[in-house]
Amino acid sequence: TEAMTDASSPFRKGNFDLLHNLCTQESIHRLLRILMDSDGEKNRLTFTYLRDFYVERVEEFFDGDQTYGRADDFMEELLLSSPSVTAKGLTDPLGLAEQIIQTRANVITEWKVLMEQVPNDHTMGIRKSLLSKQMQSWGSGGIQQADSTEG
Repeated sequence: TEAMTDASSPFRKGNFDLLHNLCTQESIHRLLRILMDSDGEKNRLTFTYLRDFYVERVEEFFDGDQTYGRADDFMEELLLSSPSVTAKGLTDPLGLAEQIIQTRANVITEWKVLMEQVPNDHTMGIRKSLLSKQMQSWGSGGIQQADSTEG
């Protein structure tokens, strides 16, 4: 029975994979914003390369119902792509993959902190809702009616 409780369920595997895909996609979006807001020809060239690479593949790797491991497949394709050499400079897919992975680690850390707060947020929301309902019943004579029925 212990092996059964320790075994991973298909839901757990699916949730993990979905979270992995979302973290990867969020890290790409953040990196694109950073590159877009940065000065310098190299950053503009890197932004354009990553934007085009991502846009050409977003549907294949991130949109809709996907098989497991699509974020890893995207990263593998990025790692296997050739550097782009133009008159303005060189784009480095290996360097981009490294930046995406570093950014993804930051995203995971941020999301972990946020998820740790969910029980508190839910508890506070429920308490506020109950208190509001109590106060509404008090304002509409709920306590007076309760007192008159007791006596």
